[in-house]
Amino acid sequence: MKHRVVFLDDEGIGPGVVIPDLPFEHEWVSYHYTQPEQLVERLKGATVALTCSVPLREEHLSQLPDLQMISLALTGTDIVDVDYCQARGIKVGNVPGYATNTVAEHSVAMMFELFRRASSYHRLMQQVHAGTHEPKNIYFDFPIRDLRGRLLGIVGNGPIAKRVAELGKAIGMKVSFHDRGGRYSGPGFVSLDELLRNSDVLMINCPLTEETRDLVGAAQLAQMKPDAVIVNTGRGGVVNEAALIDAMERGQLGGAAVDVLEQEPAQPDNPIFRLIDHPNFILNPHVAWSSQDAMQGLINQALGNIAQFVNSTHSPALRSGAAR
Repeated sequence: MKHRVVFLDDEGIGPGVVIPDLPFEHEWVSYHYTQPEQLVERLKGATVALTCSVPLREEHLSQLPDLQMISLALTGTDIVDVDYCQARGIKVGNVPGYATNTVAEHSVAMMFELFRRASSYHRLMQQVHAGTHEPKNIYFDFPIRDLRGRLLGIVGNGPIAKRVAELGKAIGMKVSFHDRGGRYSGPGFVSLDELLRNSDVLMINCPLTEETRDLVGAAQLAQMKPDAVIVNTGRGGVVNEAALIDAMERGQLGGAAVDVLEQEPAQPDNPIFRLIDHPNFILNPHVAWSSQDAMQGLINQALGNIAQFVNSTHSPALRSGAAR
């Protein structure tokens, strides 16, 4: 059997990432992005679908009788109707844990920037060079703070949260966790109220669920230290965005760094842009996951899942080194 493998959105893999060859006879088709109304036509006759972000719902899957496998180049499976796939015998593969290091490192980088202000001082030197800021002997334009000895409060208990904790401890920070599900307790785990009151850095490293939506709202932000900072590389919606904007505009927080929003991609009229020129605010477009190393590992595993699936079906088409 010759498999037809369709990559629905190769825009999800950055330039420089090498897509490995599949070791079986196949036809390879790749699209930059696939709109919902294009999906069924593009997957017609496909046995394998590869997607980074294009959803596959029952309304589409029911029209694709040849589809045998969906390989997700991401960790979550919520963009696919998994129950329908299970009922119809369509295999769904994902890549858990690929972003553990990259998201943790990006989280810590944002934390460092809010405390150490390296980029802020670089932009200040650009202004000096352009003649729009007066040269000085000593600059105190942006207060610099040390991280050693501070309390890093982490909402979450997964691989990313644990890696963030390792990095924080290596810096010399104290670390506390709040497990939003209440499944873990003991040394290092505290209530959310205690975490909010004592944290110098509140790090969000948990998924968005009904349980975590608006977990940190106006009442929770009001409990935090006035110089504390929030870093959210988890999911938009865990921190209520309207409450965060209000707290920052009123000077209630020492800073905030956000890589994830409730509505993505961010549109120009998103209220979060009210903070875009705030000196203690950082906004990134959901890039914490996307290091070159992480993306290469992601696509390697996503293609590996396809090869493993085909191998498990004992297809006679399997052969080593087949060209696309």
